[in-house]
This record gives sequence, C-alpha cells and structure tokens, in this order.
Amino acid sequence: MRNRKIVKFVRGLLLLLLFLSACSAGENDSFSQGNENKSDANTIDQESFSSELTQYVEKVMAEDRLPGAAVAVVYGDEIIFAEGFGWRDVENNLPVTRETLFHIGSMNKSFTAMMIATLVDQGLFDWNTPVVEIYPDFALSSEEATETVTMRHLLGMESGIPADAEDDFDVEYASGEDLFGYVKSVPLLDLPGNEFSYSNISASLAGYLAVIATGDDYPDLYSGYEQLLRERVLNPIGMKTAVMSVSDAENNPNYGKSYWLEDGEVVEAEREDFDGDPLAPSGVLKVNVVEMAYYVSTQLNGGQAPNGKQVVSEKNLAETWKPGLENYAMGWEVGEYEGVTLISHEGSFDNYLGITGFVPELDIGFVILTNSEEAGERLVEEIPTFVIDLMMDE
Repeated sequence: MRNRKIVKFVRGLLLLLLFLSACSAGENDSFSQGNENKSDANTIDQESFSSELTQYVEKVMAEDRLPGAAVAVVYGDEIIFAEGFGWRDVENNLPVTRETLFHIGSMNKSFTAMMIATLVDQGLFDWNTPVVEIYPDFALSSEEATETVTMRHLLGMESGIPADAEDDFDVEYASGEDLFGYVKSVPLLDLPGNEFSYSNISASLAGYLAVIATGDDYPDLYSGYEQLLRERVLNPIGMKTAVMSVSDAENNPNYGKSYWLEDGEVVEAEREDFDGDPLAPSGVLKVNVVEMAYYVSTQLNGGQAPNGKQVVSEKNLAETWKPGLENYAMGWEVGEYEGVTLISHEGSFDNYLGITGFVPELDIGFVILTNSEEAGERLVEEIPTFVIDLMMDE
C-alpha cells in the first residue's frame, strides 16, 4: 500500500512505450470492437517482440531469484503481450499464469479515483466541492482546513494530512469509521492545496466519503466501499476475479504467495494483509495481469471498457490525470518527456511490487506485477534499459 516514487522510471518507461508503438503482433487478445480507430495491432510483429521480452524477463528473474512475475502490454484496443513467469507457489511448483492474483498496493488509488469520478458524473458533488458539504460531520484538526478541503485535495495528496500520520493509527483494530475520528486530532502540515504529502489516510477518506455521498445503507464503510467499487468499476470493466479481502483471494486457486530473500534463498514472506483493512481505498485489491490490462484499456479509451460499456465519462476520467503539486494527479503520477505525457503509479504492499501506466498520445499501456518487492525491483527498473538497447540495435 505504501507508495515508492517512480521518477527514475519515467524516461526509461517512456522509451519502452515509444519502441512498442513501432513493434508488432500476430495473435493477440481482442479488446472492444467499438474502438476500431485506436490501433491496428496486426501491423506489429508480436512474435519477435514477445520473444525478446520473454528472454529478458526470464534472464533477470533468474539472476535476481525473483520467484514470480506477470507482464502485460496494451496497444490501443488490444493486449499485445500478457504472460506469467516463474512460480506463484515455490514450495508446490505452481506456476504464475495470466490468471494469477497479485496484490497491487497503491495502484488501487486510481481505482478509487475512477469510482469517485462516476459519482461526479452522477452530479452528487464536484471535484472542488468542500467535503463538509458531502458529510457535515467531517472535521480536520484545523477549522479552516475542515471548511476548504475537497475530494481533489484528498486524492491529490494536498489535504495537509502528513504521510506519517498513518504510523499512530491502529490499523489492525480500527474500522473505516474510526478513521474519521482519528483524523480530527492529526496535526496538519499546512492548509489544503499548499503542500504535497503522500498519505494513505487521505486517499482512504476520499473513498469512504464517496460511500457516504451515495446515501445508500451499507453495513459499514468498508463493505460500502467494496460494493461501490465493484458496482461502479470492477464489474463494468469485466474484472471478475479481482477481490479486496485476502480470504477471498486465498480461495482462488490462482492466488500467488509473496516472497523475500534470506541469504540469497527464496523464503515465503509473512503476510501483512488482512480482511477489513480500514485503509482499503488506498490499496487492498488483488488482481490478475489480464484484468489489469482491461483497466488500462479503459483508461486509454476514454472510460470505455473492453466490453464496450462506458464506465465513466471521458471528461471526469481526464480530471483524474491532471497533475497538481509534485506532478501528482488523483491516484496517478504524471511525467513528461519531449512533450509526451506518461501517467503511471507504482504499488508495493505485503512484499508484492508492481507498476501500471499508459501514454495517451501513443495509445499504449503496461502492467508489471511481481511477488517479491526486494527481488522484483530490478525487473521493474531495467525493462526500459533492455528495450532501449533493443531499439538501438534495430
């Protein structure tokens, strides 16, 4: 759930994407039939690209003893690459497949932003509506901050809530409702909109405020968020196996364990994830690489899912991409290289590490998921280097 900055990835990932736009494919996974103007993946030599990328991934995984990974690349309406590598269960020799569930950590934040965008579409509130107009009992430690903080501030990490406020919140024994009581006493860094601070509490408050804004009767805020996310985002996109609770994930035979290295040996990591995490809107989803590719396609195609459903308006989806302080948008980090915008977000929690992103101008997106934060870091960082070298050879 805790985010790690990806500034050093921006240049390399962008070059990866530039290269992929010129690469090619044979057989591929078809996306929506209503976006025929987006791309023609049949002009891409997928066999050559897939072979080179597969060899690279397998080489790095072997050198770094990375147990398992899954990688997908989206070009316009189609998945041009989606493969699992290594093991989801080392002890039992069970392989990672395209259906293996990985914890996506803070990549979850953009899902929360998309869910909230659907409520803005509905007219329940605006991005700049003061939160107290949505929930009059909401309060921060500053009266002025309470009166001015908005959804945009909360999702954009500009609420004034410090990152380390999470350290004193009793996550394991608290509820989503408790988060609202706790935040009343948290000293703020500054008034909303004045200072950036990456806060899981801030993003989680936004998710729960969305639940409150619907006016629907839910057993509790966590359940309400789970149901609202499924109804507004997961189901419309076709993310049938994505789940929030770890118990549901473990009931899926394709759930992947996470690992760390001890004296160079792969050891199963002690689980931190638990059902009912009060910071759920900030990062609890478990998703497979193909369904993540569906999500990236929905971003690339103006809110239209692979099945043709319009999940969210293009206008309000684009609002979630607009950078604020430190180039952070609403659940996304925004970078630029020679006038081309790269929108991405990394996620790490429970010893999983991954990243997803897209370049709207080039109509390309990517997903990288690994089951070891320590052993997976190089794979995530060096894919751009590999592709740059390959491009120079070409």
